[in-house]
Amino acid sequence: MKRPLSQHEEEGATLWRSVVAAEWRRVGRWAELFPWTPLGVVLTALAYAALEWLAYGQLDLVWLVVGYVGLGLTLLAPLVVLIAALWLRLSSGANEGDHPSVNGSPLVLETATFFETGFARPSLWFLPLVQIRWEWLAPAGADIDLARRDGLLFERVRMAERGHHERIERRMVVSDAFGLSRVRFRLHTVEQIDVLPRLGALRVLPPLTALASGDALPHPLGLSEGDRLELRRYGPGDPARFIHWKVMARTGKLMVRVPERALSVTRRMAAYVIGGTDDDASCGAARLAIEQRALGLEWLLGTDAQVAGVSRVDEALEALVRSSELRGEQAGSGLAGFVERVEQGGPASYVLFVPPEQGAWTAHVARMARGRSVRIVIGVDGLASAVEAAWWKRALLVPGQRAGVDPARLEQLVAQLSALGASVSVLDRTSGRALGAAHLAHGLRDAVLASGSASAFAAAKSETTAVSS
Repeated sequence: MKRPLSQHEEEGATLWRSVVAAEWRRVGRWAELFPWTPLGVVLTALAYAALEWLAYGQLDLVWLVVGYVGLGLTLLAPLVVLIAALWLRLSSGANEGDHPSVNGSPLVLETATFFETGFARPSLWFLPLVQIRWEWLAPAGADIDLARRDGLLFERVRMAERGHHERIERRMVVSDAFGLSRVRFRLHTVEQIDVLPRLGALRVLPPLTALASGDALPHPLGLSEGDRLELRRYGPGDPARFIHWKVMARTGKLMVRVPERALSVTRRMAAYVIGGTDDDASCGAARLAIEQRALGLEWLLGTDAQVAGVSRVDEALEALVRSSELRGEQAGSGLAGFVERVEQGGPASYVLFVPPEQGAWTAHVARMARGRSVRIVIGVDGLASAVEAAWWKRALLVPGQRAGVDPARLEQLVAQLSALGASVSVLDRTSGRALGAAHLAHGLRDAVLASGSASAFAAAKSETTAVSS
């Protein structure tokens, strides 16, 4: 039986593993400067073998030419690549650590959209065989596209996830056209990056503000509930003095005057953004509400990473950017604390921006919605539909891709949230439309029937109906 390690031995083993990992990373950094690729090493060895054994050994002039051409190519390519890499490294040394953004302001990007960052390097078009590219190691999830203009390579980046970042680590790759030589080195840039959720086709939001009892009086001595201007049928117990006799004489029906309902828009709005799977579209709707001032004059926005809430546009956008830090089991964990803080300042109406997938956050929303008027906004990037794969993929039994949100799961989520008494709106960021029950049912039918299973559609529909009831 193996003896368990003591605490001192565990600390020593952890320290040893960290030292080995650091040394391995250092060896990897030096290996990136090795100018030959595996193909280049193999071709160099073959060219040398052809010269040594076939050309000189058997006095074959054909192999002599082949060997010298191959050896010359495998030596020329690393030489040109090293010159280009040294040129780029020296030109980058003076700018490393600078802020390419204008006036030192953060670089603001949008998810899934290419933006030019202002970072550019010489294309070195005059050096033969040289190819230059680079990638981002940090932050992760960046897609780089290079645009060539005026002898320079301009960087365009597309981020997959929203977030806030403080630095950029680029790995520059210089190689030849034949893949025989490659040199890589890294550049570190201190720069603030804010990646906002993209708006897409979202331009108009459904009404987010709610109505409350009005405070306007028709007369200084009038009643708080308003004048008796509305009419309804006479009922048992109604005073005779409220009967509208002129209407009775004209229609022959007993009608009584009742106080009109004075309604006004609630003054305080509390919005909360819950992170989760595929929540970028919902965050895009929240961004549109902030930028269009759709939350009214007095509002507060909170997230799981900003439970205290903020009331300024710039702070709200920053909180929206950082909302991706807490997901999974922690999603919605700060909702109760946010509501408690909001209600310390008086009554308010609530609007929640939630992801299109069920998760741990639904339990928090269910507890919060009891006895409160809540509006819920769900953002999606279209409804999932089966995309037929190419013939060669079908021959290899590769399944087709699905894009968008599963309509069956979305319909179940809408039914579950509506059962709480909340008003639920579904916004499609790809089209800018609000999706109703007909859209969800149509998307569910198309998605399931595309798979060739009508019985599966009936089962999914009955399951959704059961959840709704």
